[in-house]
Amino acid sequence: MTRSIRKIAVIGQKEFADSLWSPVFLLLLLTFTLVIFFASYWQGMLGEHLGRITAGPSSVLMLGFKNLADIMAWFTPLIGIALSFNAVINEQKSGSLNVLLGHPVFRDNIILGKVFGALLTTAIVLFISTAVSAGTLLMFFGVTVTAAELVRIALYVIITFLYTSVFIGIGFISSIKLKDASDSLIYNIVIWLCLSIVFTVIVNAIYLLIEHTLVGNPDSWNVIGGISNISPMHHYAELITGRANLGWSGPGVESTIKGVIDTRFTLFQWLNEFWTNLVVLIATPVILFVISFISFLRRDITL
Repeated sequence: MTRSIRKIAVIGQKEFADSLWSPVFLLLLLTFTLVIFFASYWQGMLGEHLGRITAGPSSVLMLGFKNLADIMAWFTPLIGIALSFNAVINEQKSGSLNVLLGHPVFRDNIILGKVFGALLTTAIVLFISTAVSAGTLLMFFGVTVTAAELVRIALYVIITFLYTSVFIGIGFISSIKLKDASDSLIYNIVIWLCLSIVFTVIVNAIYLLIEHTLVGNPDSWNVIGGISNISPMHHYAELITGRANLGWSGPGVESTIKGVIDTRFTLFQWLNEFWTNLVVLIATPVILFVISFISFLRRDITL
């Protein structure tokens, strides 16, 4: 057992190193970090103004993170896709999978190591982006950070990590099932666009069609909620901001609790309101990784 864990860790470290030195990933990371920096500055300016009017300077940081959720919802899936869409395809085409299997390394060690490396890289990226965001707000606006706010920021990062893991799982499945990296990338981009743009447009169209029946009719709300549950963006949006969706032109339905960063409510109240969303974001990547694991064990990886 210990030797298997050691092998998984070694493969994970290799994946982590390969990802960090990949030109495509570095370009995506640089772009994402710059977007977060400028968005944090802009949101901080708005937060400072609104904070002075409403809740005081201590709310500026939380308000800034809430408004950054739109960027996280749109761009972190691209990080997940970049880390996973060709994770297995490149190894198979280069012949390194056969070389690895020629050593005392089992297939389960390989796929678990690759997943571990991708998740580790994702955690590093989210830590950097969160540090950039919080640092920008603190540096330019001098807001103070309380222990309660640090806990909520940590939960913010964990939820974003789970959301990104969904797309990592999808990327691994496509990388295992398909034989060409370009096909895998196209499939992942199409899935991302469908879950963020196409799906949101459909939900918004249905919302507009039945909007006049929503008042006093809980069945209509159940229709919207049931359809929205298909998208991981919906669950992420509710957990972070309390909104039904963060996609393009999504319905502007919003809960009383404005997500995990709403310090007016306790974390217990937040969890009681959104526990189903959290369960979905935990279960979905786990299921996708299990599918990836089984698919890799059953796949013929010979050239």
